[in-house]
Amino acid sequence: MTTLRTFTLTISTVLLVCSFMTNPLGKTDKQLSKADSLILDNYKNELEKEYVEDADSMTREQLDSIFYEGRTSFPASGVVYSPDNSFKIFTIELESCGAYCNSEWHSWIHFNLKGKEKIKKVDFTAIDTIYKLPDNKYLIVEKSWGRPASVLTVFCLEAVLVSFSTDSLIIHPIKYNNQNHFGFCQENGVQSEKEPFIKYNKDKKLLTYYYGNNYAYSKGIDTDTLREGQFKYINEQFILDKETITVRPPTND
Repeated sequence: MTTLRTFTLTISTVLLVCSFMTNPLGKTDKQLSKADSLILDNYKNELEKEYVEDADSMTREQLDSIFYEGRTSFPASGVVYSPDNSFKIFTIELESCGAYCNSEWHSWIHFNLKGKEKIKKVDFTAIDTIYKLPDNKYLIVEKSWGRPASVLTVFCLEAVLVSFSTDSLIIHPIKYNNQNHFGFCQENGVQSEKEPFIKYNKDKKLLTYYYGNNYAYSKGIDTDTLREGQFKYINEQFILDKETITVRPPTND
């Protein structure tokens, strides 16, 4: 891979990641209800206390100042409701910057909203979409991004199948590549005609996906592997139906 190509692909991937980051968490802070806004502020305050010594003796302004000086911030936060408004997920992106910036996500799910509300800390990143399935399950598609190395950026998607009991969140497996969960990260450097995606068609009961990997950084092999496939939703679970794999050798540009 030439230096020019590396630079061009890196810029293209940064732009791709930025396009996904636009309003990444559903409603923005200004669109939240007063109650949700107060809850979100409380979660941010609790996070700041985890990172700052003697935080209990400081004002919110002092905590914000310490975060700013330490090049740490909350670049995005929000709340996403399920289609039937039976639960909502609060998500906060916490970004820390050194030589380059990376994010981690903190999230909380509030469910049984029409009864005695339950709250659980969960491991979701930014929420892309929530689909309601026909058997009181929900498919949550989450997304994240990062820069694990100076010349490597990634964009990630994961599908999570959930349901609820009276006071519990239940996560159901989606089996893929000998694992009990389905998700992927696409590196910069992948040459592809389409952006990576995970989508669900409720009429056809199909979960479709597309993504690629490039091994120039991890293995020194500038080869793109593109995967496109679908899961069928059968007997309350996602079953991998087919996957097409296309391998492209390196180009000499």
